[in-house]
Amino acid sequence: MERNHKHQDNTDGEETMFFRAAESGGSTDQYDTQQLNAQQVRRQAQNGYGQQGYPQNGYGQQGYSQNGYGQQGYSQNGYGQQGYSQNGYRQPQGGGYASHTGGQPQGYRQPARQPQQNVYRQQPRQGAPRQGQSAPRQSQPRPAQQPRPSAPPRQEPPRRQSAPPQSAPRQESSRRPTVHRRRKGSFLGRLFRVLLTIVVAVFLLYSAVAMIGILGMNRVSTGDRGVTSGSMDAAYVKSVLVIGTDTRDPNEERGRSDSMILVSMNSRTDQIYMTSFMRDAYVDIPGYGSDKLNAAYSYGGPELLMDTLEENFDVHIDDYVMITFAACAAMIDAVGGVELEISDREAEAVNEILISEVNEIMGDDREDDLLDGGGKLTLDGKQALSYSRIRYVGNADFERTERQRTVMSQVMSKVKGNPFRLLPVCMGALPKMTTNMSVLGLYGYALTTPFKLATYDMQQQRVPADGTFQGADVGGQSVLEIDLDAAKQQLQSTVFAEK
Repeated sequence: MERNHKHQDNTDGEETMFFRAAESGGSTDQYDTQQLNAQQVRRQAQNGYGQQGYPQNGYGQQGYSQNGYGQQGYSQNGYGQQGYSQNGYRQPQGGGYASHTGGQPQGYRQPARQPQQNVYRQQPRQGAPRQGQSAPRQSQPRPAQQPRPSAPPRQEPPRRQSAPPQSAPRQESSRRPTVHRRRKGSFLGRLFRVLLTIVVAVFLLYSAVAMIGILGMNRVSTGDRGVTSGSMDAAYVKSVLVIGTDTRDPNEERGRSDSMILVSMNSRTDQIYMTSFMRDAYVDIPGYGSDKLNAAYSYGGPELLMDTLEENFDVHIDDYVMITFAACAAMIDAVGGVELEISDREAEAVNEILISEVNEIMGDDREDDLLDGGGKLTLDGKQALSYSRIRYVGNADFERTERQRTVMSQVMSKVKGNPFRLLPVCMGALPKMTTNMSVLGLYGYALTTPFKLATYDMQQQRVPADGTFQGADVGGQSVLEIDLDAAKQQLQSTVFAEK
């Protein structure tokens, strides 16, 4: 009842148009027509069609509908009556802004008395509204075919937003094993790179230190050789002759060769053999006749000594390293000394050699580093050097060569237990040694020796072996007459063994 009562009343605009027409002197028919048109507009607004050519539920009379965005939220010009004016702004309760264009209000309008139906209305684009065209359109509202539905699009985004949270957990749960594997793989990759970096850094450090020691060595060219090959030679055997001399400066004096040890590395048997040649062995020295073996070094140096060994024992030797007293002591100190079991008599002999020659050669006080007695002791460089030179305790030179091999074996064992000890050996001992090997040859030994020391078995022997020699007095000298064939067979079966 209230709705019908409201539609019977004229709007403010209609009353204004009526009175203005009366004042302007227009006819009463025109007034009636205008009043009828206003009523027709109200009826069409209720049935879903506007006046200016656009539906009021899509666009208002001035361009937008009353229900295009709803009277509750937007005006007839595109914004509702309750929230905004016809031009997009709401009219305050106490009044607002308004502009009159042609007598029609263009500002804020009063709140609508009743919300319009959410249907589309159509108005003729020009001229007065046609009454005959409104009836069919009133009976066929098409809310399902609305060209610009406002409510559904506002409801669809929440539905689309609710779907991703449901699917995202499923995707994450299916990817968790892959992410875990990637993290595990990346961790292993980083660990591998770290280990590789450490290995490369250690290798480069060791190579740099080794090269410093190699370049600091007294490298000399090989002199004239009379014997260039021996009958026993093999690619799987690498041999270096280690010559121990009592000289202080090899460039000034030759000195005597107190020890001659052939160090051979056999890659087929994985063995390192240290073979001592007795200094008193009576042999043929090329160009000098028969004499003691150590005389060959005195006559012609390392080259003549290698020729003599090849001539008498048929063993091929090309490379040598000459170690002085100072170099031997420095090498032993570099590995932290050697542990030896010595007797009281050997301790007395060590003190005698320290006082008589070694401390003087080293430039120390004569009574420096003396031992208090025998036992299991850790000997430093000078003490171990003096121990290896003992000749008159035990079985003379036979036991002397055994002491030399024992000291060398202890040094190798210390390096084998801690390869990093090679660094002080390279820095402290190599510069005091003399060799005829090239830089590349020495560097090759520096790279392979730590591995071979760690994996090969160390063996030692003496030439001549027991039962293959006899003592003799030749020209007033005590010598050892050797069975050379037995000595050759000994070397063949040990140093050059294939299995």
